[in-house]
Amino acid sequence: MKLLFIINPVAGKGNTRDAIPSIRSFCESNGMECTIIETTKPGEAPQLVRDNCAGYSAVIAVGGDGTVLEVTNGLSETDIPLGVLPLGAGNDFAKAVNIPAGLDKIQESLQVIRDKPARPVDLAQFNGHAFLNIASIGFDAEIIRDLHRIRRFVKGKAAYLISVFVKFLTYKSKDVELILDGQRIKDKAFLIAVCNGICYGGGMMVNPNGSVTDGLLDVILIKPVPRYKIPLLLSKFIKGEHLSLPFVTAYQCREVQIASSESLVINVDGECPLSTPVTFGLKPLSMKVIGNI
Repeated sequence: MKLLFIINPVAGKGNTRDAIPSIRSFCESNGMECTIIETTKPGEAPQLVRDNCAGYSAVIAVGGDGTVLEVTNGLSETDIPLGVLPLGAGNDFAKAVNIPAGLDKIQESLQVIRDKPARPVDLAQFNGHAFLNIASIGFDAEIIRDLHRIRRFVKGKAAYLISVFVKFLTYKSKDVELILDGQRIKDKAFLIAVCNGICYGGGMMVNPNGSVTDGLLDVILIKPVPRYKIPLLLSKFIKGEHLSLPFVTAYQCREVQIASSESLVINVDGECPLSTPVTFGLKPLSMKVIGNI
């Protein structure tokens, strides 16, 4: 087995480099070749993968969901499997394919890469780009967008708490139009999640019944929520108990188009790369992933 590891040195708490000795030792003791490349800036990994992946048995994303997103885009036009060493802040895609997360679980996650066969999973797409987990529009996407701005002035968890507090006080639901496999829906939305995986935001179970192998996108539409009910919604949202609430509707489709009278920011695996209008699609079982699938 010949493995290419793409390491994001700033993922999580910036300790991904601490995994390098374990990676080298594990590969050496198991007779596996390994090459390790560190990224130097955001957005670099897709091209690094394209330029270097030829001849490898798998490419391993070492970092969080953002790293997985970038490596996925580098591999999406190849037949080379993706592996994940989840060392980021959220590691939500790893939960969908049951890979142990954290530096203290590095041996277990390396054993998954060694022992488990690569299996095909669904590959979600937006405007020509690929992703594996979840995209969203609305309340949470605006929190992520504002968080990137606030972090210029405030660091750490305080930045996130400020972003959530400000959005709680100021957020207004959006007028949206969705077209799901040809079915047109016009409504107001507090939040829309377009899901291939099951959770995001570090374990919030937005799509508890989801599957990365069922050939379908799950679209979770949360309609306007009275401000005083937002804490209740979020507490249920975290645990995956929100689907029975009267203002929550779940759909399944192969393609969904989303538009609005205003430009709405879109969160894709913790990044905000675009805004509406957008089309999300699915290529069923078109990406090979190593995991407990």
